[in-house]
Amino acid sequence: MMSEAVSKRLYSVKEAGRYLGRSPWTIRRLIRDGVLREVRQGRRVMLDLVDMDLFIEKYKREAIDGNDLSKEEERSSNGTLGGDRSTLDEVLQ
Repeated sequence: MMSEAVSKRLYSVKEAGRYLGRSPWTIRRLIRDGVLREVRQGRRVMLDLVDMDLFIEKYKREAIDGNDLSKEEERSSNGTLGGDRSTLDEVLQ
């Protein structure tokens, strides 16, 4: 009999924070603001791995000329901001 490994799909707020590199309070705020969706089981709040991966893809910055530069670095290197992009920091404000 072969046993298949079961991968975890639902994460607690604390685990989701570790996965996304954010505090549990920020995760709760993202849920409240509708940026992340929650899975509720009674009082327990869980986050789906698929939704967290979609969140990462949505806010991932594209590399500019092979380098991922901040807006300040872009300004200092070429005097412009480049394309109009939404960043995670703008969403979290």
